[in-house]
Amino acid sequence: MDSRSSQAVELIRSRMPIRELVGRYVALKPAGKGRWKGLCPFHQEKTPSFHVDESKGLCYCFGCKAGGDIFGFLQKIEGIDFREALERLAQETGVELPESRSQGKKRELYEVLNLAQEYFSTHLQAEALAYLKGRGLSDASVQKFGLGYAPQSWDGLIKFLSSKGVTPEEGLAAGVLAERDGRYFDRFRHRITFPIQDALGRTVAFTARALSKDDQPKYLNSPETPIFKKTLLLYGFPQARQSLRERGRAIVVEGLFDVIALHQMGFTEAVAVLGSGLAADQGMLLKRYDVREIYLSFDADEAGRKATLQSLELEIARSFLVYAVALEGGKDPGDLLLLPDGPERYQRALEAALPEVEFRFQAAAQGVNLESVEGKRRVLEALLPRLLSNDPLDGVAEALKRVVQDRLGLERRALEDYLRSRKALPSRRELPPNPGTAFGLARPDLTEKRLLRELDVIALLYSAPDEEFAQWAQYVEDHTWPPEGSLLAEFMQVAKSGVGKARVIRHFQERGEGDRLFDALMKRPDEIPSDLENQLNLSMARLREVYYEIRLDRLKQDLKAGPSVETLREIQEIQRAIEAERRVYKR
Repeated sequence: MDSRSSQAVELIRSRMPIRELVGRYVALKPAGKGRWKGLCPFHQEKTPSFHVDESKGLCYCFGCKAGGDIFGFLQKIEGIDFREALERLAQETGVELPESRSQGKKRELYEVLNLAQEYFSTHLQAEALAYLKGRGLSDASVQKFGLGYAPQSWDGLIKFLSSKGVTPEEGLAAGVLAERDGRYFDRFRHRITFPIQDALGRTVAFTARALSKDDQPKYLNSPETPIFKKTLLLYGFPQARQSLRERGRAIVVEGLFDVIALHQMGFTEAVAVLGSGLAADQGMLLKRYDVREIYLSFDADEAGRKATLQSLELEIARSFLVYAVALEGGKDPGDLLLLPDGPERYQRALEAALPEVEFRFQAAAQGVNLESVEGKRRVLEALLPRLLSNDPLDGVAEALKRVVQDRLGLERRALEDYLRSRKALPSRRELPPNPGTAFGLARPDLTEKRLLRELDVIALLYSAPDEEFAQWAQYVEDHTWPPEGSLLAEFMQVAKSGVGKARVIRHFQERGEGDRLFDALMKRPDEIPSDLENQLNLSMARLREVYYEIRLDRLKQDLKAGPSVETLREIQEIQRAIEAERRVYKR
C-alpha cells in the first residue's frame, strides 16, 4: 500500500469511530472509560464477551477470539474482503481513494457487466419468459435473481455496448463477448441468463442456460476474470445472506434453478456451488456468516455422491455440522416447485438428512457384503483417511469409529489395533518444514514460548505514541536482533516502512497471528506506560532468553551427532547468556 492509500486509510479511521460502526450490529453497553461491550455477533453467547476499545480502535471477543479494527470488523460481519470494506467505508466517510490501474480496470468490468445485465433483462419476454413460467418461477423470483435472456443474435450485445461507448475488447475482457480469428461476437445466444453476484451484490459474471435442446453445452459460463473466481463465490449468496446469519444453516445445492426454487418455497438460506462441490473459500464465506450447519443437497447420482464426499474432505468442513440431503425418486429441489406439496417434501428431506458419519459409512458400504472379511476390509479402507485423525477431540472421527464397530461387528480394541497398524509415520524427509528452522528451532514448546514473548513486545510497542512508534520499533530491533523468519523480524520490516501502527496490526491480522495479538492488546491498559522503556527492557530480556534457548536446543541436537569441544564451549556461553537475561527481569 503506497503513502496515498495509507493516508486515505488513516483518514477513514479518524472519521469512522469503531464504536459507531460496531454499534450498528451490536447493542453496546459502557464497560469502563472508552470501553464498550455486548453480545458477540460472531458466535452464540448469553454473557457479553465482545469488547470495543475506542482509544485503541479495536474490537475483540474473548470468547471466540474474533477481532480487528473497523476494516477487519466490517470484513468479517459482511463477508467481504479488505478492498471492499475500504471502498464501502471510504464512500460513507467521504474519503477519496487513489485509483490504481488495476482498480480502474475492475471498475470498468463492473460497468460493462451492468450494461450486459440491462441488455439481458430488457429482452426477457415471449419464449424465454414462458420457459421460466413453465418451470414454476414467479415474477418476484425472476426479479429477485435478475434473470434475463440473451437473444439469438451474433452481435446484439456488441451493438448495445457500442451505443454505450463500450468497445468489443472491453466486452471480451468482461467475459460477455467472445472472439475468433479476430472477429467478436456475443458469447451468449438464445439462452436464459443468470447473473452471478459477489458478496456485495455486484454482478461479476453470467451463467446462461440453453433454450434449444440442440445447443451445447446446456449451461455456458463466463470465463474467469480479475473479478470472477468461481471457487470464491456462491450463487444466491447476496439473496441468502440475512437468512444464513439468522438461521445459522446453509442449504448448498448444485443447480442455479434449485436455489431460486428453494427461495421461492421459503428456504431462503439456499446457495449453490459454481463447480462440482463445495470449495474451501466458499466454506469460509459461510463460516463468516455464523453458519453452523450445512445441508449438502446435491444430485442423487454418482457424481452428486462424489461431490458430497469431496465437500466433506475439506478442512473447513470440520467447522460445521454437515448433513447429506436425498430427495425421493432422485428429484432435484427445482423439480418440487411444480408440486403442490413441494415445500413439505423438501422439509421432510431436510429432517431425514443423513449426518456426515452416516453418509460416509453408507457411501463406503454401498454394494459391499458387510458379512465377509473382504467386505469389512474394503469399508475400513474407504473410511481410513477420516478415521485416522490427529485431533483427540475430533467428534466425527470418534462417532465414525462407533458406527464402524456397530455395523462391522468389531471390538474397539481390534479397531484401534488396525488403525495403529495403518498409521504409518512419514519419513523424516517427508515431514513438513519446521516453522522455526530458519533459526534452529526444534521443540514445539519453544515455538509457542517465542510467539508469546514476541507478541508481548509488540503489544508494548503498540502503546507507544504514534509519533514515537518508529523510534521505539528501532530501539527494540537494536536490542533483540530478531532472527530471520521470526514474527518480530517481520514486524520490524513492516514497522520501518512508515505505514503506522494500525497498518502494522492489519498486516498481522492478515498473516494469521491477528487474534492472539488482539487478545494481548485488549488486555493491556489504555494509558501509555510512564516507564515504557523499562517495561520494554524487561520484555526484551525474556524474549532474548527464548532466542538463546532456541539456539541452545539446536546445539544440543548437534551434540547428539557427535562430541565437539567447540559445540560444548558454545553451549556454556549460551547458558551464561540465559542466566544474564534472567537476572535482568528478576531483579
